[in-house]
Amino acid sequence: DVLFVTDRNGQKIERSEKQRELRAAVVLIKHFTHLLPYSPNPESALVHFRDFTETLFRQPDWPDELTSLQRPEVLHALARVLGVSDFLWDDFLRMQYTNLFPVVTDMDALQTAKSRKQLEAELAVALGHVHAGPQTPSENAPWMDLLNAWRDREMFRIDMRHILGHTREFWDFAAELTDLAEVVTNVTYHLCHEDLRLVYGTPHRADGGICEMAVVALGKFGGQEMGFASDVELMFIYEENGETDGPKKISTAEFYENLVVAFVGAMRARREGIFEVDLQLRPYGKAGSLAVSLDSFKRYFAPQGPAWAYERQALVKLRAVAGNEALGQQIEQLRDEFVYTGEPFDVTAMRAMRERQLRHLVQGGVFNLKYSLGGLVDVEYLVQGLQITHGARLPEVRHTNTREAMARLARAGILSQEDYTRLRKAHTFLRWLIDSLRVVRGNARDVTIPPVNGEEFAFLARRLHYADPATLASELQRYTEDVREINARLLR
Repeated sequence: DVLFVTDRNGQKIERSEKQRELRAAVVLIKHFTHLLPYSPNPESALVHFRDFTETLFRQPDWPDELTSLQRPEVLHALARVLGVSDFLWDDFLRMQYTNLFPVVTDMDALQTAKSRKQLEAELAVALGHVHAGPQTPSENAPWMDLLNAWRDREMFRIDMRHILGHTREFWDFAAELTDLAEVVTNVTYHLCHEDLRLVYGTPHRADGGICEMAVVALGKFGGQEMGFASDVELMFIYEENGETDGPKKISTAEFYENLVVAFVGAMRARREGIFEVDLQLRPYGKAGSLAVSLDSFKRYFAPQGPAWAYERQALVKLRAVAGNEALGQQIEQLRDEFVYTGEPFDVTAMRAMRERQLRHLVQGGVFNLKYSLGGLVDVEYLVQGLQITHGARLPEVRHTNTREAMARLARAGILSQEDYTRLRKAHTFLRWLIDSLRVVRGNARDVTIPPVNGEEFAFLARRLHYADPATLASELQRYTEDVREINARLLR
């Protein structure tokens, strides 16, 4: 066949640079189309590839970038990524091409995970160019732009490793994301603290000593089990009120309130729910102070305090991640005192909350992987309920990670080996499925299963390497039934 190619206006292509682009595009298309069968969604991959090449040819050094793109392993990875998620293309590669192109083309670097020390060292070098010392606080400080661009690049690299199968187990992927979140949380906290001290001085307690703060993680971050599109649940706790000693004196409470505001402003989320800071688990939620005094934390979460049962239950996942280490350890000890009292888990309160979740968070006629009966929440609440009931007598079952807590409950004889195996498999299946849905949709909130006879469900099955969508549907039914049965039997 003979194909006549014109420009977008139907005219002959005569300019030498455009002819060069055409020859390059033909080579890329030839190689790329051979790889489309390996993409979970070939049609989507082709559409995104068209946009990707247009972006490529707008770069001044596109011939050099083309050389790296022509490598078979790079094109194969590109076919996988561009066919997995509209979100990854729209919010990352398209918007941050210059920042992320090196990640796509460096296949060797994608083979291995980065350690936390490596992440810390790389970020320290990058920030050294824009934040060599304290700066006047600013909402648009250059270090914030650099930090967020670095975070997005590292998050994209971790997502790429996951999509390309370099993280074989979901929990390896979760550990990499959690390490990244901890590094970013620590650096953001310390830089905000340093800049505020330039204006207000050091915060002190009433007795004149330096007032420390600890940052604790909760939820998936606290449990070191973050997934794609996880938010960053935090609580900021300081010792007590006092006054700063700088040129502009303010109360210690106000200093730390300003710090949390600065922290949240610095940690910019590209999309709702994706590395978005969530402070709702603090005392009194949105009505409470952003920065929590240690005394307020004690009074609110103590066994006789005003915290709801589900709020105290959430402390099972509490883990210190930044700030003063000694204060963080003290808060973790308080967590154990408040949660593991020897009293049995309040199953009635939990069931009432599950009813509210089903009414308000689950649409009729659809299955929500998180909140429907047999979903992820039922696994987590079962494990937390058993931890709370037995944790005072068996300290070894106290752990923030759901999977590790399950294993410890089994070793302690609280979970039978059969129940443990069924529950662990169901938990792994649900996490993989939720993660895959979020990658496809780029939406942290929408974890409803699409119609099993539809194209989206078939796409989801291919993403999870199921040859037949019916097999995925069958396993979903089996695992959720297992969760419902075990949950109802063990939590009475």
